[in-house]
Amino acid sequence: MLAEHPSDDLDALAPLWGELLDHHAASAPHLGDLGEVRSAEESWQIRRAEYRAWLDEPHAKILTVRDHDQLLGYAFVRVIAAAGSWKLGDRVGVLETLVITADARGRGLGRRLLQAVDDHCRAHGATTLRISVIDGNTAHDFYARHGAVAFTNTLLLPLPVSGMTVPAPRPASGPEPGGGAWEVIERVTVPKGAAANEDELLVADGGLVAVVDGATDKSGRDYGGLTGGARAARCVRDTLARMAADTAPDRAVDQITTALAKLRTQWNVPADDPVAPSAAAAVVVPALRLIWRVGDVHVALRRGATWTRLPATKRIDDVLAGTRAAYTHCMIAGGRSEEEIAAQDPGREVILPVLKEQGRLANRPGPYGYGVLDGTPVPADFVEVIPFDDQVEEIVLASDGFLSPAATLTTAEAELQAAIAQDPLRIGMNPGTKGVKPGAVSFDDRTYVRLRRSPGPAWAATPPGAATPERDSGRGSLLERLQARAGLAFRDGDFERADALYAHVVSVMEQSGAQGTLPYLAALHDHALVCYGQGRWADGEARLREVVQGREELAGPVAAGTVGAMARLAEAVGEQGRWEEAETLAREAVHRAETGLPATHEEALAARLALAWVLQRTGAPDTEEVLRAVAGDLARVLGVRHRTTLASRHLLARLLREQERYDEALAVVRELAADRAGTLGPEHPHTLRAQADLAVLLHQVGHQEEAADLARSTLADSALVTSLLGAAQHHDQQIRTALGAITSG
Repeated sequence: MLAEHPSDDLDALAPLWGELLDHHAASAPHLGDLGEVRSAEESWQIRRAEYRAWLDEPHAKILTVRDHDQLLGYAFVRVIAAAGSWKLGDRVGVLETLVITADARGRGLGRRLLQAVDDHCRAHGATTLRISVIDGNTAHDFYARHGAVAFTNTLLLPLPVSGMTVPAPRPASGPEPGGGAWEVIERVTVPKGAAANEDELLVADGGLVAVVDGATDKSGRDYGGLTGGARAARCVRDTLARMAADTAPDRAVDQITTALAKLRTQWNVPADDPVAPSAAAAVVVPALRLIWRVGDVHVALRRGATWTRLPATKRIDDVLAGTRAAYTHCMIAGGRSEEEIAAQDPGREVILPVLKEQGRLANRPGPYGYGVLDGTPVPADFVEVIPFDDQVEEIVLASDGFLSPAATLTTAEAELQAAIAQDPLRIGMNPGTKGVKPGAVSFDDRTYVRLRRSPGPAWAATPPGAATPERDSGRGSLLERLQARAGLAFRDGDFERADALYAHVVSVMEQSGAQGTLPYLAALHDHALVCYGQGRWADGEARLREVVQGREELAGPVAAGTVGAMARLAEAVGEQGRWEEAETLAREAVHRAETGLPATHEEALAARLALAWVLQRTGAPDTEEVLRAVAGDLARVLGVRHRTTLASRHLLARLLREQERYDEALAVVRELAADRAGTLGPEHPHTLRAQADLAVLLHQVGHQEEAADLARSTLADSALVTSLLGAAQHHDQQIRTALGAITSG
């Protein structure tokens, strides 16, 4: 329960402040040289005095979240006059404290408090919230996921200053022999959930740029508040940061191996321990014109318009991912729900013994051997060296939390979010050794960096007022987060919010000259789907025609994205009553899929489903045969609760009802309503539509009382969702039309 905390009971907050102080001390051990951390009692007295002073301000407020009488967390927020060089409005919010007790984390309480802070600030005229986060605190990632961007960095410099030299300004990466430099134009590192990030990104003054991916911990040991993978990744990052810019790959790997061996000794890790801290890494060395990597980190290089992609591969992971997927499909066939599987991941339990022992194959030859940085010698065969010449204009490094080394961060994120939405268990087109856990945002931490060759002289200073690489990166990452939030709003059925966010993303991309690029077309495609959710078929059609044309030119007529956009264009045209044109488009999409895609590709299945939908709506005689075939393939390939599979079951129920096979239709719709509630949520417009269909069928087979009860509750839920989201008017109108006869009778 959220509530405002009384100003005369500040001491009730002291235990939570003590927890926050301990968390800060554990998160920032590097600050130990500055002095000891104050005791909880002393620190609280200082903070308490600050709270009292701030509470004299007119718009200061303490918000708490409780479970009955137990205080689980609190936030202290102020709204003050805005100052400084940036025009942030007349007032700005200041979040002085936000803390959730350790036992209650992971339940969404921090997000609820942040939303309440947002409401308070906006009610008092603030449009921006200022947040200070101690260096090393994972709360930085929490705020970043909600759209926060880096603004200033506060540094503590022990005095007096001694031995200080002032280097010349440099771009994000270093020079190559003979001149020229590299700039970081996009970068991001995002944890998969609340735990510490096991990825590290290095952009060193010396010129090295590296992505380091700590191995997912399987030991359960604590390494000073970090997992083994996070500790190893930091060790690798710090060792690289101390290296000379022209350190050869073999010497670099030797130095890292020595540092990790010392780490093993420090934490008493046995020499033959298969779950010792380890990491993979890919490193750009501009001074030597090469990239070296050990382990599974993605690499890509662009020469002109051509990308050479060197994705991360690891044979033993491929084998284990296939085993996990096969076992999980067996569990689903045996009746286990996907929610239960997501929470417990029995397939991972099957492969976990091998995952824990596979470290014995590290840095060893053989069919399942692989290279890794773990403190043991890395054979030369596992140190991959990738030279590049003057023709290489861009370089991408990405950890395997991304599916591929995509050409832009926008594309990499869109590819990942689409895959997660379609297959959160990761047992379909992109199987993995783990799925997306409940409460997590992805299956793994992810890091991406894109470098571009700079035409200027080596180590050229950035002109005053010019956009720095960091500023460009911040804008790009902000746009990425807006697009991700738009996708989440769409999946939650909040179509109005998704529409506003996608419209902003598309507008910014148009203004920045990205119109016509594949990332722009991906955003436009997703915006078209939002238009569908609002019943704006003509708007969706216009966007999809642009997408089809653009993808045909850039990717080709039989590319998966082109085929999928054409299938959805057929639906938009059909919804406007142009059925002959819709059938032509759907058949063309199926033909292109048969020409260029595997039969089990999701877009090939989507094209077949679009054709089945057109046939069903036009009363074609072979509709049921076509529909049942594609519905069966969708369930087999994507799973019974995938959104596209659910859509096929909706069409089947509609067909059975039109044929007056009410008992068969009722069985399909009962399951569909339950599965949509479990997959999309009980308040999603598609779930409510399935409940309305169920009520209509119950009424038609003579269960009037049950039908009336369900109709009333569905209408009430739909009205509530519409009033809260302002997003489901199209669906609400359909539901009211469908249930009018039941409720009026």
